Amino acid sequence: QYLPTIMASHAAPLLPTSRDRQIGIVKAAWKLEDALNDRLVEDYPSDLQARELHFKCEQASIDNNRALIALVLLSLLELPPWCDQGSDSGWAWPDPDKLCTIPNVKQEEILLSHLPYLPVKLGLLLEVVLVLVVGRKLLLDRALQVQHFARLNITYHDLWVSTFGLACCLLEFADCFVYATIRPKFRLAFIARTGYLLVLPPIRQLARCISAVIGEFLSIAAFYAGTVASFAWVAVVMFGSWDDRLKDGSPVNKGFDALRTSLNTMFVAGSTDDFVECFLPTYTAFRPSGLLWFGFLVIARVLLLNLVLDTLVAAYSRYAEGEEEKNSMEAVDGIRQAFDTVNSVTGENDTMTRETFLSFIRELSRSPSMRNIPEKNADIIFRGVDKDSSGEIDSSEFFDICGLIQYDFWTTKTDSLVKDHIPSLWNAPWFISLREKVTSGVFDTLMNWVLLVNFVLVVWESEYDLNDWPEPVWMENLELGFAFIYVFEVGVKLCVWDFSFYWSTRANIFDFVTTWMLLASAVIDELVEGSTNAKRYVNALRLLRLLRVLKQLRGIRKVQLMVETIVAIVCASKHIMLLLGVVTFFFSSLSVQLWGGLMYESNPNLEETEYKEKDMFVLNFNDFANAFGVWVVSLLCEYIPLFPDAISRVSFSGAWLVFLFFYIVGASIVFELVKAFTIEAFLELHRKWGQKELKFETLTELEHAFAESGLHLHCREVGDPNVHEKIMKALEEMHECHHK
Repeated sequence: QYLPTIMASHAAPLLPTSRDRQIGIVKAAWKLEDALNDRLVEDYPSDLQARELHFKCEQASIDNNRALIALVLLSLLELPPWCDQGSDSGWAWPDPDKLCTIPNVKQEEILLSHLPYLPVKLGLLLEVVLVLVVGRKLLLDRALQVQHFARLNITYHDLWVSTFGLACCLLEFADCFVYATIRPKFRLAFIARTGYLLVLPPIRQLARCISAVIGEFLSIAAFYAGTVASFAWVAVVMFGSWDDRLKDGSPVNKGFDALRTSLNTMFVAGSTDDFVECFLPTYTAFRPSGLLWFGFLVIARVLLLNLVLDTLVAAYSRYAEGEEEKNSMEAVDGIRQAFDTVNSVTGENDTMTRETFLSFIRELSRSPSMRNIPEKNADIIFRGVDKDSSGEIDSSEFFDICGLIQYDFWTTKTDSLVKDHIPSLWNAPWFISLREKVTSGVFDTLMNWVLLVNFVLVVWESEYDLNDWPEPVWMENLELGFAFIYVFEVGVKLCVWDFSFYWSTRANIFDFVTTWMLLASAVIDELVEGSTNAKRYVNALRLLRLLRVLKQLRGIRKVQLMVETIVAIVCASKHIMLLLGVVTFFFSSLSVQLWGGLMYESNPNLEETEYKEKDMFVLNFNDFANAFGVWVVSLLCEYIPLFPDAISRVSFSGAWLVFLFFYIVGASIVFELVKAFTIEAFLELHRKWGQKELKFETLTELEHAFAESGLHLHCREVGDPNVHEKIMKALEEMHECHHK
């Protein structure tokens, strides 16, 4: 009996075999898949339809992620609801200058992002389709849990997640209907969209991390709030009754005339860089107050604010270490259980035959969440691990295989056709010397010096272009000459290496393509004299070619380590950055609904505000893109008091609480957690700088085996780097347990 094939599958189903064996291999593949995705499940349904439904869930999860990205882009390109949409035709591309207007206000005062807005009806149609995609994923997850895993008393998908997500879908459908019918000035769709993002697995995992560190954060925050309140009370007692004024007419007790204003002033002074402006009037009139402000700044800014970051770093480090150890142990258990499951149904005496292994890999590859592993790659892996060529592998070799499945393999012939077709040239002493220079990298160093000379020529030529000087004839000929030199470089390498070997390196592919493009452009430039566009095209391609100079930095170990560290941190921080993006998305969407169309220059409520004095009108909430810019600035500066002050003037009196809430959630918790994660990740990577790079021993053995037959084995890590790292740690754990 064949397993049913579904659209999400991207590999052939298992070969016909007994049902028990088939079910065992399916469960083992499912267990390994979950182990590599941070999920350890005790048991799986024996019904093969459960596996098929799981495939649909995984494919729906991929579609759901794409739909969520599309919904975020839709939020960016939607016509703001405060605009007058009663006069638009629905399907026509809206004109913001005609729709986003305010009575008695000049259009040039209404500053938008100038992004093209989607037609209203097209946006609604896309929104409905995308929400249907999200809802389908939630329904499939719910069906898999209720129909199959609930019978085993196992929680595979949390029902509350699907219930919450489906409630968000209903909310957005209702909002779409109301919006299409009466076009209100306020929408609730952003709440539903934020809800979809909040139930993503990485966000829920980070929520557990925040809950683990929030206790220590709140203790510091409470002490900080107490310090601000205490100094605010002291300031009111000292300066609240002062009626004196400075030379410019401003009151000495500016910001300290009442407890409410004093609290705001002390909060701004303790949280931002505006403390000089806050304390300057009182310090000018009464110098001894400097001692009071000095004590406050030392306690609030030097100690407490830094202590918040230190606390988060320490708490996050403990949480991360515990999670890492837990995930590594679960990966080890999952891999071991997968092997035992297969072994229990095949009866192969603690071994796995090649046929069983290939069936296992085919089943594993069927899941949309796993990378497809071609059978030829699986066969290469098996032969490399099966050192005694017995056609069987044991449990330790199976662990090695689980490390190798994250690689893509292919073989090429190393030597060029010259070796077989022109042996006299191949064996000539001068050609042997040339081959040695190519393989050792000496030839690349020579070409990099040529590139450096070419770079000087480009700078020199740019000087002529910028000053409109006529170029010498020899300079134009040199351009064509360098192009032929690069062609010569490609030819030399192809005389030494087989084309398949040459093409296996991305740097060589880049060199090959840009070389021929550069030559073609140089020839065209010679044929089409006086063409400015052709000249610019040639200069752009030449600069592309000169990027190869950066390859020389590979020899500088510190540069290489720093680049690898930056890349690793960027890859590892995608989940924490996603959380930060969700927070910013929510506040950007909310602020457009609340304050769109309120921030313009002639608004009388903004008179005598710092917002107007500094001409900050471009930072407004008229559409999503502009609002996003405001919150990014607020995130990087932590708190900017002129925004809540201006919003409180044009909106309801409690609008400043939105900014306070963003400061607490976005700047003080999530953004500080990003810093803590970055510090922890850097320290972890820095500890590995002096260590040898981990590499599977099996890979080296495979490379030697193919080299003996005149072939070169290429391998490239593909898929999620985090999964690869997880496998490496699982293997370390396994070897440590084996030695114990």
